[in-house]
Amino acid sequence: MELSLYTYIFRQDRHFYLYNSESRILAEISEKLYSQLHDRDFLSISNDTLQELKKKKVVIENEEKYLYYYRQRISYLSKVYNNEHIGLTVVPFTGCNFECPYCFEAKKRPLRMTSEIENAIVKFLQQHPAGKYLSLTWYGGEPLMAFQNIKSLYNKIKEETNYNIVRHDIVTNGYLINQEMLDFFKETNLQHMQITLDGTEERHNKTRYLKGTKQGTFNQILENIQSVIEKLPNCKLAVRVNINKDSAEDFIKVYEMLYKRFDTPQLSVYPGFIQKATNDQHSLCYNCLQNEDFIPFYEEFQRQGGHARLFPIAKSKGCMINTLNSYIVGPEGELYKCWEHVGEQNKVIGNVNSSKGTNQILLGRCLNEISVFEDEQCKDCFVFPICSGGCGWKRYKNKFESGRFAVCTPYKEKRFLEQALIDSLKEDKKNDHKTIFL
Repeated sequence: MELSLYTYIFRQDRHFYLYNSESRILAEISEKLYSQLHDRDFLSISNDTLQELKKKKVVIENEEKYLYYYRQRISYLSKVYNNEHIGLTVVPFTGCNFECPYCFEAKKRPLRMTSEIENAIVKFLQQHPAGKYLSLTWYGGEPLMAFQNIKSLYNKIKEETNYNIVRHDIVTNGYLINQEMLDFFKETNLQHMQITLDGTEERHNKTRYLKGTKQGTFNQILENIQSVIEKLPNCKLAVRVNINKDSAEDFIKVYEMLYKRFDTPQLSVYPGFIQKATNDQHSLCYNCLQNEDFIPFYEEFQRQGGHARLFPIAKSKGCMINTLNSYIVGPEGELYKCWEHVGEQNKVIGNVNSSKGTNQILLGRCLNEISVFEDEQCKDCFVFPICSGGCGWKRYKNKFESGRFAVCTPYKEKRFLEQALIDSLKEDKKNDHKTIFL
């Protein structure tokens, strides 16, 4: 018998706490039980208490040490090589109607998808004979600048394939949304829409303005958010508020403004920690919020009246970069494994027009060498159940391109975990539907 890898006990202000990241329990315990667990003196624990500790995965049999890890690995591999579910993120247009000074799009050619490429995508799907379910996401550039392509390709997929579209999402800047689009997305059961703001109206309009005229876009986006909420009641709307060290204080202002104006559980507002790399692409730049900034940021958010649920939640492992049958499709039919790779010629792994891959080494690395299950330190990590394993793009940069990106959850720092757990106990005394998750 032994303590689980995922059991963590700590004390603070003469109080004693027990946390388990697998069962995700948090309890205040007696000093006596704390001492018994600390000393691994299991025989002195009452039988009823010991049985409850076993039930909650706090105490396990020795041979069960890696049982959770192995189960998760099996689940992960079954998802990675699932032939029935296909994931497509389609980029119908690489251009944009905004001229954000920080955006990578300015360095790339604005390419629009043709009907021939749409047909090739349909054929590509037809060549996956085991495929039954499709997750479909529209991405850009600004995908709504190619709305007719979106309509055309969606209808071709519905009419010419047997796929059940189980997920239908879009990532958009939100400026171009009109009634025709809303009608189409209602008919096609759009389930999730992400719109980005760059902070308060003043800050947003300085960075997310229209190309050519430099006209601000904030108020039009708010009007369109209103339209989405009214016309697409079954669509979850996530507003990402971009922040860095200079703009972190904007988040609470935007958060409160949005929830005051749109009081609906359909809406979620969350901070988007800008991930801008240094010039050598080896780490995040200084102005980005780092792991050590996360908990202080949320504590300040709470002090100003926000409600952040800091209690760690379970995280699935991996993303499309690790998944065999998930692709980003560019406007020329080129295939990528990561959103961050779009437009980079050396990151193309193939094309919908060809059955042969063009970069098997890159594909092999993504599928086999950059997952959390290829990282030995993760196997014995006490926060493994509440960590996604980190961004696959960052893992790739670290392993193959001399990167030094942090990929671990902030909760790996025990001082952050302890503070988050204590804060969550306090937050549990409040009830508010406007809750965000770290």
